[in-house]
Amino acid sequence: MMEANRTEAGGTEARQVFLGAFDQRREVFIARLKTCRDDFSEAAVHDVRVASRRLIAFVEVAQLLTGSEQPSRARRQLKDLIDGFDALRDTQAMQARLDDHAREEPTILALRERLLTQEQELLRKARRDARTFDTRKLKDRLKRLRAQVDKSVAKPAPGFDPFASVDEAFARVCRLDVAARPEDTAGIHRVRLAFKKFRYRFEIVHTALPALPADYPARLHTYQTIVGRVQDAETFLALTRECAAQDETFDPAPALAFYTRLRAEAIDDWLANRRALAAFWRPAPDKPFPWLARRPRRRSTPRSTPQ
Repeated sequence: MMEANRTEAGGTEARQVFLGAFDQRREVFIARLKTCRDDFSEAAVHDVRVASRRLIAFVEVAQLLTGSEQPSRARRQLKDLIDGFDALRDTQAMQARLDDHAREEPTILALRERLLTQEQELLRKARRDARTFDTRKLKDRLKRLRAQVDKSVAKPAPGFDPFASVDEAFARVCRLDVAARPEDTAGIHRVRLAFKKFRYRFEIVHTALPALPADYPARLHTYQTIVGRVQDAETFLALTRECAAQDETFDPAPALAFYTRLRAEAIDDWLANRRALAAFWRPAPDKPFPWLARRPRRRSTPRSTPQ
């Protein structure tokens, strides 16, 4: 009887955590998309991207909770929308960073025209995608998915762990981090992408985590930024080479040297902060969370007695 009561209580708590997160993410996405349609701005595009990624993360977790092996149509629909938004946001962010970089290397401003042309093309596509997105179809798909999640977590199976999906995402980050090498920026970028997925899954269950430090979300953001700088420099290097290939009057040497230096600095920063990864999540489901693990007491160092 006591076991049944514990199972029922666990199901109630899991239901509140997962369905609460589901409803919140769905409503935020719908609201952000409406705002983007009414006022298509850089800030609105950013908000839709973030809301989409958070909703995609939940859809992926929902598939794990329900045991579904079929690709989610809701995920595909959301992914199709933000693919173009991602490219637009990247272009706009690069333009903003160009202004800062140009203070150190003025020749970099020659890249602006290429970015402006690229931005106009992406703006037209993104605006069209936002207006034609089938919100009703997405709501229907999410409604069915929500019902499946509700059924799965209302009476969870023995041994149900609400943090299992985060464990899975974090394990992938660690595997990729072990394989990453300083000379392989693509490998570092894979760590960044996997870390973002881990972070979005963490946000689903964070309210159920015991004694979570107040600065934990900020530390996640800082680490993600550090890893992201490596890919940022790599992207600017690629843009410089493309510009040189299409414009014979553009001398790429100063820009290439500048971004090569930024990439080296970003890789050094990543290496210096690499060990921080272990403090973000438990190493295995049967291990404590790092912020709950007892730290070994430091031995006091005997002071030498003056002679």
